[in-house]
Amino acid sequence: MAWILWLAAPVLAPVTAALAVWARSRPPRDLDVEDAMKQHEDYLSALVIPARGTVRTEPAEVAD
Repeated sequence: MAWILWLAAPVLAPVTAALAVWARSRPPRDLDVEDAMKQHEDYLSALVIPARGTVRTEPAEVAD
């Protein structure tokens, strides 16, 4: 039964460290409702834009 404690330390140490780093790196929650709604609207509008078009066009000519 002591082997469980022996193996728990190497497993729990990185997990605890990862959770601590994640918790410290989160941005503060001081947004008001308008800012949160604006950020959410920006996020949703970014999802609508396709990453790459399926139709290729000719490159535009460079003006001198």
